[in-house]
Amino acid sequence: MQKSATSFVAAFSLIASVLFAATPAPGQAPSTASAREPEVVASGTAEVRTAPTFANVTIAVTTSAGTAAEAASQNATKMASTMNALRQAGIAPEDITTQGYSLEQAYENQGRRAAGFTARNALQVHISRIDRIGAVIDAAIAAGAANISSIQYGSANMEETRRSAVAEAVRRARADAALIATAAGGTLGRLISITSSAGTPPGYGRLMEIELTGMVSPPPPPTSVIAPRDLSAVASAFGRWEFVTGH
Repeated sequence: MQKSATSFVAAFSLIASVLFAATPAPGQAPSTASAREPEVVASGTAEVRTAPTFANVTIAVTTSAGTAAEAASQNATKMASTMNALRQAGIAPEDITTQGYSLEQAYENQGRRAAGFTARNALQVHISRIDRIGAVIDAAIAAGAANISSIQYGSANMEETRRSAVAEAVRRARADAALIATAAGGTLGRLISITSSAGTPPGYGRLMEIELTGMVSPPPPPTSVIAPRDLSAVASAFGRWEFVTGH
């Protein structure tokens, strides 16, 4: 659910002017009404924030051994333990997917000497409860995962948040247009045209990367602390209105 008190951040920009067209020269055909009549042009920008409702975390198991077969076998054992721990932590099987797997020759002495093989298996884990991120990470580490990276937040309310940002941007543009018209001695007339644009994170908001190596025993309590951030949608609107002169 979107925050009960969605905040409108004061991210504001204004481009406004009153445009007066020149009187046509003698013998010149009159131009269109929109070209002859004065206009008020104004723009508004708004940002709306919403709390994340889920997170995607990359969890990887890395193993090294003298042969490729040994490295792969050790990795498979640790990965099976990690996946079992994730399921016991409340992650559904369909929310655990393989993101990448590699098995390659390792080198030392600045790459001049072979040093066995390294296997790496990375999972993308979808966590539907934000307050469970730390517990899920701890469970994976205790089971043998040594790389936690790319915690990305997302929200089921992003489309609603985007629409709210568009509406607020339009409201701000019109409010400034009315203010300009009044200051110029007239009133705001009919709307001639209006355009808008809005941007949101591409599904998620990347927050941080963590890498943990050499963990051979479960981490001590308390649970790892992960502080999520709000996601935001930013919109802008640009409008043109007729300027009605005072009488």
